[in-house]
Amino acid sequence: MSISFRKVVLLLIVSTMIIGPGALFGAAQDCMYNEAPMLAEMVAAGDLPGVCDRLPDNPIVLSSGVLLPESYVVPEVGVYGGELLMTWQNNVVMKETLFNTQNRDDNTLAPNIIEEFTISDDASEYTFKLRAGHKWSDGAPLSTEDVRFAYEDVISNAELRPSVPTYLRSGNVPDGAPATLEIVDDATFKFAFDGPYPGFAASLVALGTGYLDIIKPKHYLVHYHMDHGDADEIAAAVEAEGLESWAELFNAKDVSGWCENCLHAIGFPQLGPWVRVDGPEEEVVTQRNPYYFAVDADGNQLPYLDGRRAVINQWGIMETAELMMFAGDVHYFWTTSLANLPLFIENEENGNYSTYVYPNKDSRMFHINLTFDDPTWREVTWDARFRNAVMLAIDSEDLINAIYYGQASLPTIAPSDYDVDGANALLDEMGMTERDADGYRLSPSGEPFSIMLEVGAGGGDYADPAPFFVDYMGDIGIKADFREIDPALVGERRLSNEMQAGINWNTAPLFAAHTYPDYIPNANWGPRWSQWYNDNEMGEAPPDWIMALYAIHEDLVSHPPGSEGFIAASAARDAWLYDNVPFFTHIENPGIVHMWSNCIANVPDGAFHHGSWSSHKLIYFKPDC
Repeated sequence: MSISFRKVVLLLIVSTMIIGPGALFGAAQDCMYNEAPMLAEMVAAGDLPGVCDRLPDNPIVLSSGVLLPESYVVPEVGVYGGELLMTWQNNVVMKETLFNTQNRDDNTLAPNIIEEFTISDDASEYTFKLRAGHKWSDGAPLSTEDVRFAYEDVISNAELRPSVPTYLRSGNVPDGAPATLEIVDDATFKFAFDGPYPGFAASLVALGTGYLDIIKPKHYLVHYHMDHGDADEIAAAVEAEGLESWAELFNAKDVSGWCENCLHAIGFPQLGPWVRVDGPEEEVVTQRNPYYFAVDADGNQLPYLDGRRAVINQWGIMETAELMMFAGDVHYFWTTSLANLPLFIENEENGNYSTYVYPNKDSRMFHINLTFDDPTWREVTWDARFRNAVMLAIDSEDLINAIYYGQASLPTIAPSDYDVDGANALLDEMGMTERDADGYRLSPSGEPFSIMLEVGAGGGDYADPAPFFVDYMGDIGIKADFREIDPALVGERRLSNEMQAGINWNTAPLFAAHTYPDYIPNANWGPRWSQWYNDNEMGEAPPDWIMALYAIHEDLVSHPPGSEGFIAASAARDAWLYDNVPFFTHIENPGIVHMWSNCIANVPDGAFHHGSWSSHKLIYFKPDC
């Protein structure tokens, strides 16, 4: 007997029931759902169907306990209107999801775009059901043909995608067999695997995965696909846009889950609460999706806000963003850096805002690239004694007090003891006893050794610890330095294996194996190994001690989250990380700062990840504020 989604979900399923007559009649004549005045005007003008014809038969109700625990916020029924001014837009945290989760917890999957699903007893087959009557933002019906198109014509097309992604392969491993898709009817589809894959549903809500990865608006994209569109029209469009192939054209028109509000998303049909519209190129201007499928507890179609405008569309102008908030020129600003926390609090009255420090589930790591192509580098860094020495040299309490104002915790997945003497003893033991003329340690073979740490300019708490690490390394005789580079180059240098060391986020101690496995080699600390793992013809085969970690990971993802096998495999992973220290998690759960205008209601006291409060679906402007 299969496991029913409705029997295992941990959120308040009662909140998915529709309140009022509209629940009984869907889009019937006496439907009692309400809509925003701006949309009612369009309906009156004949430019838009009525709200009862726009909503699915069973809209989701976003009410208390659905998106965040009640301890964070009990949302009030809001009022319509207004444009939220933000300093900048982060596309990742503003995306719509296939399922709702509470605080990024994989064990709390609840209805959202996917209304319900069932899992076979052996977790090899997943049956999903879309909402009847659900529509894209342009009013076109959403159906399983959009799923078929995404999987068969895009994901499985070698001209468009190099390979089927790992999360759509059996067991969530690179060499697993791709899923088999079965379309049951207009609303129901199945993904089947050749073996158990207990974490598949969770993998669909990962940070890097959105609904647009497995559901695409066929009616829009089909015109740019060579197997479906007019060949002459496609060829003309390729030439007109200066491209070389139909595949380049298609990918230029397609929108991923990371980019729902990117510039090229203007006009692209979507399912989220906001769609980008024309506006100044340096800004991100979005308006409500008139076909958004959620309502509040009183049957009011969400979102409450008419639109949002991000007036700075990049990371690198934090000082400008802060000054705008201090002056009351914007309603919302967030940053990962706590460096100016006292200044934020000091200016609250001037800017008419309140400062919140939310617990961020993303921790921070100082990482060295273990696949950097230099024999002396590998001689030193591949020795576990060196990596343990580096961890012992990091004064995490110093960092927490100096950079995070106490709003972070000591690492738990790596030794948190600060022990310079112990670090020096380990380096002596591994043979780094000889020193150069400046007093820095040479490698065991007598060669010069140094670490260059690169961080993106203006990178907040990704860059702030860099000089501290240089000092920590100096305390144990390791020559180190840091430099700030163009933020756009950071990822490029990581992927190309050119960076020796850097600072980035990781999900410790969350480390959700099915969705955030950044404890296995990646672009931060093992790009060549990561390339090999994903494609054995690329990159570099890892040494045995790294293969042991991969084996632990593959065992871990073979178990359902929370099961005895999963718990045991998680413990094995954590023990391996603690002993081998492949990267240096110097702090965990750092605070993340959010400043909300005092005119905004339904602001949570605690929030998930970047505190985006579910894409601002439920926040609203207080009347007469």
